[in-house]
Amino acid sequence: MSLRLRFRNAALLGAALAILSATTSAAGEWREFTSIDGRTLTAKVVAVRGDVATLELRNGRQYALEFEKLSEADREWLSNWEEDDMSPTGEPDSADGDSSPEGPLHKRLYPRNMEEIREGLDEILKRPVPDGIDSRAGEAINHLNAYRFLSGVSSDVVGDAEMNEQAKQAAEACDRHGSLSHDLGHFTDICNLDGQANVTKSVRGYINDPGENNREERGHRRWCLNPPMGKAGFGGGTKFSAMACMDGSGGGRMRDSWGYPGKGLYPISYLHGDGWSLYLTEAAPEKSKLEIEVFKLFARPESPFTWADKNPGTPIEVVYIGTYANAINFEPRISGKGIYWVRIRGGGVREQYLVELF
Repeated sequence: MSLRLRFRNAALLGAALAILSATTSAAGEWREFTSIDGRTLTAKVVAVRGDVATLELRNGRQYALEFEKLSEADREWLSNWEEDDMSPTGEPDSADGDSSPEGPLHKRLYPRNMEEIREGLDEILKRPVPDGIDSRAGEAINHLNAYRFLSGVSSDVVGDAEMNEQAKQAAEACDRHGSLSHDLGHFTDICNLDGQANVTKSVRGYINDPGENNREERGHRRWCLNPPMGKAGFGGGTKFSAMACMDGSGGGRMRDSWGYPGKGLYPISYLHGDGWSLYLTEAAPEKSKLEIEVFKLFARPESPFTWADKNPGTPIEVVYIGTYANAINFEPRISGKGIYWVRIRGGGVREQYLVELF
């Protein structure tokens, strides 16, 4: 059963409310809601996300209703509704060690809770710069590790003086050339290159990896989130900067896929551009063999959806798919913060996972 039932017009909404009302009865914390055509429904509010309210019936079923389908009085009441001591799943916060400040999380769907993410980012971004490493390059390494941490790969990459020098030479070669090119020698063929001199800000550029020429592969991002990376170098010129990134000294190996944005909770301030990526432990199939679906949910699922759940939420249009090496890159037209369910299958791939942007 879908978590969300969409009503295309007032008549359908009214009919649905009438049917559902017959299975419920007013009691305790329940409220009677009225549709714009006068039909009523007794239900309990589970969550309010933007202009959509998730309502729960006595039989446990949940339905997401847009404010615009309800009476003006109900819209005003919902606008002032607060969750109080309830988690986004509608359940009271648990006091045990497996729950986050905002309520219990299913570990398979949410590898980290909110507190773990905040503490992890704080520790990474405050790491001191090692002796012999340029302070700007050290700051860039910390930012790189922050993105890696959020994507679920090793966040222990260290700055390397020799690689910093390689990156500096590559950036200066681009300065002399007047544009970015990987064919200038001076280590330009082993570096990510960016059109700004600030090496810390360049990390965001590599992760975003914008432009029609990068759309299919998003190779700069792939190098940044490469699990075996153990060290990297950053260097800037007067107009351009570079990241020496082709390293496998870390020895990190993944047993499962990882992604950008990472699975589970993900701060939206670390999401740039419109491209998402899923990285496999094996080569990705041809894009023509893939089917990618993204759904927006209006409540946290209590457990992972199965493939038998045909429509977990509101479908989100995916406007582009590309593959390169082990990467599947796609562009869902998301609408900002929210809970998204991703399904990717075809060509031997069968993956589904949740991303909650907060």
